[in-house]
Amino acid sequence: MWQRKQTIFLVVAVILTVITLTMQIGAFDAAGIKVARVYNLWFTDPLGKHHFDVWPLFAILLPTAALGTYTIFIYHNRKAQALFCALNALLMAGWYVCFFVVSRMVGDKSWGAVDFQPSWPAVLPAVALILYLMARRAILADEKLVRSLDRIR
Repeated sequence: MWQRKQTIFLVVAVILTVITLTMQIGAFDAAGIKVARVYNLWFTDPLGKHHFDVWPLFAILLPTAALGTYTIFIYHNRKAQALFCALNALLMAGWYVCFFVVSRMVGDKSWGAVDFQPSWPAVLPAVALILYLMARRAILADEKLVRSLDRIR
């Protein structure tokens, strides 16, 4: 299992997803002052109160991490593994759409004209997306190799 490069891609993608789940992904600034810190499940206002308006970000990343972990262990079924890699890549792209929408809606609704400043962990899902696509490509290459060897027999 570990000798396959796609397994390494999948493990790193799951680790990056979990890191993104646990770290701050952005902040709302008004005139250079941080108004709120944004995490995947909540944002914290200046008074320290948690608001759970950004829960869709968490709702996308948590199943992605679980599905990525499951994908690692179904290495005997390459077609399903490739399908789950594609599904995880779509979920990661959906996370960015949701990230954009939430950053616009929450800031405008709560404080009026504020700027959203993403943090560096917001880039990690993009890296995970690329890793899922690389893993899928390697899985499909393995499947093609196995099929060509079956024809020779």
